[in-house]
Amino acid sequence: MVTTTRPTTVAAGAELRGRFRDLLAAERIKLFSQRSTYVLLALAPVIAICGEWFTCSGVHLVGASAHAAYDPLRGSFNSGTWGFLMVGASMLGVLTMSSEYSSGLIRTTFLAVPSRLRVVLAKAVVLASVTCVVGLITAIASFLTAQTILSGDQLGISISQPSVLQGFVASTAILPVCAVIGMAIGTLIRTSVAALFTAVLAPVLLGAVPSGSNHLTAALSNSAPQNAWNALTSLGTEWDSVGPFPPTALQSWIALASWPLLTLLTALVLVRRRDV
Repeated sequence: MVTTTRPTTVAAGAELRGRFRDLLAAERIKLFSQRSTYVLLALAPVIAICGEWFTCSGVHLVGASAHAAYDPLRGSFNSGTWGFLMVGASMLGVLTMSSEYSSGLIRTTFLAVPSRLRVVLAKAVVLASVTCVVGLITAIASFLTAQTILSGDQLGISISQPSVLQGFVASTAILPVCAVIGMAIGTLIRTSVAALFTAVLAPVLLGAVPSGSNHLTAALSNSAPQNAWNALTSLGTEWDSVGPFPPTALQSWIALASWPLLTLLTALVLVRRRDV
């Protein structure tokens, strides 16, 4: 008598999870095999510390009215410094994908793992995890540096305040958000130079849309990742320029979540339709 056995669903699921763990490990190795990864990740906290020291150390020089209207939360996460960090995270995301296309390594990757969706998802998970840790370290360094200086001018704030905690979390999240968006752009535009140019220029142009007195342009401007982050790292004092139609916290969080999800979804759809 011949007996047949059927593989169980549990075994198949365990094998799938195991293979995806191996894929994550492979993508982590590839991410840290690039020298640019170490440079960008190591410089992020240093840039934040230097930027906050430079901008906050001159607060005592402003007049009394400007001092009273000063936003210590915005000062703790300076938009100029963090804008530079966002560009760096986007560039890292672009290089994560475009470097494989330019070197031809992507052919080997897709031969080893025919499911392109799993490859892109594994890259996104690894990239988001690494940049989230770096974002947390950078946010801590930025906040502590600023508060060390601002406390001497009676402008210190506590992380336990709801708005302050919101700004801290948003600053931690903005780096993985920009990194995943950059990775999606690198997947869509496989040439490194063109992808880097797009990743740097597109957020700048979108964030520069004037809000004006029109609801539509205000909504478009508020939906830009940097502008959404700006709204979440603001106490809404007179020192802040929020415009006539400032976004709510919920709208800003939705904008931050939507951009990486939509761009990654677009990349997942198109990566299956293209030849390598």
